[in-house]
Amino acid sequence: MAQWIFQLWPNQRDIISVGYRMDDVGEEVERIVNDALRYPFHFHGINKIVVRLGPSPNNAPDYIELMGVAKKQYTAFSADEYVGLAEERRRRELILIVQSVFDWLLEEFEDAEFIKAAQQNLGW
Repeated sequence: MAQWIFQLWPNQRDIISVGYRMDDVGEEVERIVNDALRYPFHFHGINKIVVRLGPSPNNAPDYIELMGVAKKQYTAFSADEYVGLAEERRRRELILIVQSVFDWLLEEFEDAEFIKAAQQNLGW
């Protein structure tokens, strides 16, 4: 069973892939980010970061930490538009989302230094 420390998760079911999973492009971006992240994070007891893509269901908070998982909403994402994009455009869009979320974490939390190491490893 795969263990993710970073995961992209569409808020809409069965549009991009089965259930709440990403397509091959999204899974590739997840693998690249997971390879770049140093684990453990030493960040609020968090051992996993989930980026929720698209409008938040049930007015979920923009950011929440619960049971070792940090969930960050990225509402400026449309699964319907994403599936219509060419593969390279999908990859670029997801990379921009990852960069945006990483920048947000660095701005919001003084102890998010693990993000700087990941950014350096990614070279984005």
